Amino acid sequence: MAILETARFEIPLLAAGQAHKELFHNEALTRIDFLIHPTVQGIESDPSNIEPLPGQSWLVAPGATNEWQGHDDHIAGWTGNGWAFIAPLAMMRVYIEPAASFAVYRGSWQPAEAIANPAAGSVVDSEARQAIDSILAALVAQGILLSGL
Repeated sequence: MAILETARFEIPLLAAGQAHKELFHNEALTRIDFLIHPTVQGIESDPSNIEPLPGQSWLVAPGATNEWQGHDDHIAGWTGNGWAFIAPLAMMRVYIEPAASFAVYRGSWQPAEAIANPAAGSVVDSEARQAIDSILAALVAQGILLSGL
């Protein structure tokens, strides 16, 4: 029998003569909706700590409990009818709203870090510092790094 889902994100596919095609089609659109510019409300391990609205999603922290148990590192999206879980792929990037920055999946979710601008040293190269400050500012503007201290 043919596999009736996509290889990467397990999005349901339709089959000829399939009954209730609208259910599979709607499930596929729901997953796609969570995957296009993925944005999460935070990182959480217990869904009972939140009151989700349809379309909101969270990164499932390690050691997840209740309905999220067994879905560590997945994106959990609330559909209004229940949770949809999406397994991450290497180098997948999601925007974390409360942090106003991104996390990248490298075996586990790696949130952006804060890096302080250079401020001390026995020899000060002002041109090098200006270049480093510009690079850091560009990385912060893209959400790759958090603003320095």
